[in-house]
Amino acid sequence: MIDQRLDSLTDYLERFFDDENFVITLASDDASFRRYFRIERDNSSFIAMDAPPSKEKCEPFIRIAKHLVAGGVHAPKIIEANLEQGFLLLEDLGNQTFLDKQQKSFDIQHYKNAIDVLINIQSLNTKSADISPYNHALLTAEMQLLIDWYLPTLTNEQNIQLQTIFTLLTDNALNQNQVFVHLDYHSRNLMVLNDNDLGVIDFQDAVIGANTYDLVSLLKDAYFELKPTEVQTLLAYFYKKTNLDIDFAEFKKQFDFMGVQRHLKILGIFKRLSIRDGKHQYLENIPLVVKYVLNMADKYPEISNLKDILCLA
Repeated sequence: MIDQRLDSLTDYLERFFDDENFVITLASDDASFRRYFRIERDNSSFIAMDAPPSKEKCEPFIRIAKHLVAGGVHAPKIIEANLEQGFLLLEDLGNQTFLDKQQKSFDIQHYKNAIDVLINIQSLNTKSADISPYNHALLTAEMQLLIDWYLPTLTNEQNIQLQTIFTLLTDNALNQNQVFVHLDYHSRNLMVLNDNDLGVIDFQDAVIGANTYDLVSLLKDAYFELKPTEVQTLLAYFYKKTNLDIDFAEFKKQFDFMGVQRHLKILGIFKRLSIRDGKHQYLENIPLVVKYVLNMADKYPEISNLKDILCLA
C-alpha cells in the first residue's frame, strides 16, 4: 500500500541531508493525525513529525516548544521546519517513556520529579506565548464528546442531569488559578532521559486553564493507575511546593472535579478514536477511566447521577 505522506517525508529529508544516507522507521503515532518517525543517520538520531496540513497545524507546536525551552523545560528542539508540507525535524528524546519506566520499576520519586517540572511550567510567563484560554465553550464542548460518542440516546431528564454536572465541572475549572496547561501531561508524553531528567512532548494543544488539570492528568492517568495513598502523597507534595492560598480540602475537591471533567472527555475521545478512526487500542483503557469517574460519583452527591448514566454505555 502506497504511503504518500511517508514518500514525501523521505523526499524532504533527502533534500535536507543532501543524500539518502539515513534510515527511517515509525517511532509512534498518537490520538491525532500526527505520526512520528525516527531518523538514524551516521551516529545521530532525529525525530520527524508528519502533520498533514489539512488535519494538523505545526505552528502551535513550534511556538510552544520555543516557550518551554526558553523556560528551562526539556522539550524537543526544532532543527528544521517545512510548514507547507507539514514536516518538522526534531531533537530525539529517546524511546523510554515515563510509562515504560514506571511499569518496569515504580518509584514515587519519579512522580515528584514530574511534578517539579510541572510546577516550573506553570510558573512561566505566558503573555508572549499567544496561548488560548481554556474557556467555558471549550470545556463544555469537550464533555459533550461523552454524549456524542460514548453514550446511547439519553432521556430528557438524563440530559438535564448531565448539563447540570457539566456546568458544575466547568465552573470548578474556571474558578481555579489559571496557568499554562499542557492538556495531556501524562505518562506517555513524558520521556525519561539521562539521570532521570524528563523530556516533555505532545504539547501543541496547550491552553491557559486550571492549575489542577495537568496534575490530574499525571496522577489519574488513563494508562497507569496509582494507589489512592500515592495520589494523596503527591497531591500534598504539589500543594506544599506551590503554596496555594486555599485550604487543602478545597484544593482536593478542585482536583477531583477537574479529574471528572477530563475523564468524561476521555471517554468520548477513546470511543471516537475507535468508531471514527479505527484506533481500537484505546478501548482497553476505558475501564480505568470509568473507575475514576465512578469513584468520584460515590464520593460527591452533586455528581452521583453519573453512576446511573455511565451504566447505560
